[in-house]
Amino acid sequence: MRLRLSLIAAVGCLASAPLLAQQYRSEVRVLDEVPRDQAPADPEKLLQQAGSAYERALLLREMAGRAASNEQFDKAADYLGRAIEQNALSPQAQQAMQSDLSQLLVASGDPDAIIRGLEDRVRGNRDASPAQRAALGAAYVAKKRFRQALPLLEQAVRESPEPEENWLRALLAAQIELDRTRDAARTVDRLLVRNPREGGYWHQAVALHRKNGNHRDAQAALEVAARLGYVSSPEQRRQLVGLMAQIGAPYYAATQLEEWLETGAVNRSMQVLRERASYWLAAREADAAIRAIGDVLARSTDVGLLMQLGQLHMDQESYSQAAQAFERALQVRPGNGEALMALAVSRYQQADVDGALKAFQQAAQIEAHAALAGQWVDYLESGRAREQAMQARARRAERRGDAQTELERAVLGESMTLEERGESVAGTRGSGGLTPVGAEAGPSADGVIPPWTGGITPEQWPESYAEGDQLVDPFSTDTATATITADNMAQYARYLSDGHKALLQRYDSYRMPLYPTRRSVSYPERIYKATRENVDRARLIGSDSLSGAFLGFPFREPDSGVEAMWNHRVRYRGDSVMARSEQAVVQPNGDVERRLFQTERVYFRYANLEDPVDIDQQNILLYYLSWFARDPTGVDFLALVHETANAADQGRALWVLPERANRLFRIPPVGYDQPFPGSGGIYFVDMIDMYNGAFDRYNWRLIGKRQLIVPYNNFGLINGSVEQARLLQGKHPDPSAMRYERHRVWVIEATERPGKSHSFGKRIFYLDEDSWNVVLVENYDEEGNLWRFQEGHLVPLYNVQGANAMPVVTYNFPDGRYFINRMVGHTDPPQYNVPGISAGDYLPSRVKARYAR
Repeated sequence: MRLRLSLIAAVGCLASAPLLAQQYRSEVRVLDEVPRDQAPADPEKLLQQAGSAYERALLLREMAGRAASNEQFDKAADYLGRAIEQNALSPQAQQAMQSDLSQLLVASGDPDAIIRGLEDRVRGNRDASPAQRAALGAAYVAKKRFRQALPLLEQAVRESPEPEENWLRALLAAQIELDRTRDAARTVDRLLVRNPREGGYWHQAVALHRKNGNHRDAQAALEVAARLGYVSSPEQRRQLVGLMAQIGAPYYAATQLEEWLETGAVNRSMQVLRERASYWLAAREADAAIRAIGDVLARSTDVGLLMQLGQLHMDQESYSQAAQAFERALQVRPGNGEALMALAVSRYQQADVDGALKAFQQAAQIEAHAALAGQWVDYLESGRAREQAMQARARRAERRGDAQTELERAVLGESMTLEERGESVAGTRGSGGLTPVGAEAGPSADGVIPPWTGGITPEQWPESYAEGDQLVDPFSTDTATATITADNMAQYARYLSDGHKALLQRYDSYRMPLYPTRRSVSYPERIYKATRENVDRARLIGSDSLSGAFLGFPFREPDSGVEAMWNHRVRYRGDSVMARSEQAVVQPNGDVERRLFQTERVYFRYANLEDPVDIDQQNILLYYLSWFARDPTGVDFLALVHETANAADQGRALWVLPERANRLFRIPPVGYDQPFPGSGGIYFVDMIDMYNGAFDRYNWRLIGKRQLIVPYNNFGLINGSVEQARLLQGKHPDPSAMRYERHRVWVIEATERPGKSHSFGKRIFYLDEDSWNVVLVENYDEEGNLWRFQEGHLVPLYNVQGANAMPVVTYNFPDGRYFINRMVGHTDPPQYNVPGISAGDYLPSRVKARYAR
């Protein structure tokens, strides 16, 4: 690399500049005679003897020049950085050394050194040069910090009339990794103009145009690449389809490879057949993947492919074929725990309970699978499993239009369900394959999500738990089965939200410990009964007006996104609750700011076992009183809310008591994107409780269900087991304190209504199927960029048979801060079903008399 240092001759060059002549006169000395030759002085010794910062700076600069001339770029950068730190030369000289340092760091080829040397000098510095921005951006790309790289590279390219080719290559890499494929296509076009003889650019152009659906441009690029000889050999064709798959277009990779296999342009080698199978798997084209895997297995036996084949059959509910694949895998590798678990589930789905029990018992002998397999064994030995398995098999047959077998008729009758027969398994189980609140009662096809067996009921409380104490962790002996990181997230991608993917991509330190799934949520029997009865009576007369519902969940099987969100809004959390929690804003460097205590007193009127209201007669859902303070006993700001069920008849009523005020003020209802106190602007009022308030600013679409890895059953965060000093780290809370499990969730998309306004243009909500709690929310800005991500750590409140998210972490991606609230681990335990609480406690006059100063 050509460096602009010329540091060895720096004295003469600088002294020739008229404006700087005065400063640099001291750097040269006119001699009366030519001196005799002397041995060169040791710069290190001279450095030790230097008496001023100015002298040290000159020596260090000379040492940097010597090191650079010997291509010792790391050493040169160190010397030059130390010279700059002296801050003893002129501003022009300092600036020149800064520029030289950037080039030295790039020449070193060490991204860590580049980041150390340039990060503080470039980020936030408007005067940074395009070369410096590009160097830092390229270093970020090398470290897979693509989100930090992209804006630097974009600005460097934008500000340079002729950006260097390596800048464009780094920009292209960041755009592809962040799925900015339309921008990436434009960048690769610029690279082709710059260097049309680079075959890799043609491959990338074809792949990107395919991914973007520009098939004409893709075909044109393919034809030109073929004429230039870049797609002429089988190996080059394999490279091209591999690139298509890599940038996120596996379907086009698979179809192109199929075409070349049919024409003989690519050989049918084992490696090529494996690649074709992997592309169809990545494209989630099950039928094509099954055929492709079959071609590979016809030539050789591979346990991994047999497991994938079995899973594909499971996903298609072809459980007999799935069992055959798993049995073949076990013949090759006896005692394989994953194969035993999968075989057991496939047998269960065929109503072969005895065969399933045998396989689960074998799996239970393997430590990694003992916990989950043990749950299955207990379930299968309980006597309830056989009937449920037969019932599930019958429903599948009905969906396929098949006739029921004689055995199924004997067990189930012609069409009679458990509910019609007046039975409720164990007093808590639902019918029709659903739990009493509408979740799927059965397991997932792969068995990772176990069947629901009633959740934690009072008979199952941990022995060490005493009422009124912090909740004891009933799963304290569980150990993580895996840890998801940026390096292995691809294998879990189908179960990760975009919010969690963003955290993994953004922070090298972020990880997700994955634990066995525990379906631990239970509700009181009266909630179950009311939920079933609400099926025929609950209805919406507007997005914010509920009618006909009583006590339980209004919409056991929702038909719209708003109906599902109403289930979240009115879920049972005890008749009343009084809780004190902590909240804070955490900066990226770990500084904890805006610490506040929040106290909440809530009297639920709808989901209230002792005295539930008829919302068609009394338009009230709950009374809410909350105050914030810098110490646990103070009252700095107070809010009183009366939340209604029918906003069309009467909306939310709200009063506030500001700090040092002696009266309550009735104000218009606030909500939506009004800032939440103490959150540093990260949290809006309608983000409270994951979402609360009116639904009128969005169109709510019920997308369906999916399996997702979510925060669940982390009792350590609420019972004081985790110290706050450990939890509150920079960028994200301590990952080792977290617990994630795979559960089914409802997915709701909210998009801004025409004529309405909100800071978030789109929001994606994920609702846990067993509790109807919102557990994750992805909030996007008006341009479609992921802005904030809410993560609610769901905990079953087994002491009242409810559930709630505590704590809640809200990540603000643009600046790296996060806001965490509902931290109850180091405060008094929340009190539920508070004696003596009444609606009169929430009269404005009562609140004023008690709290006004």
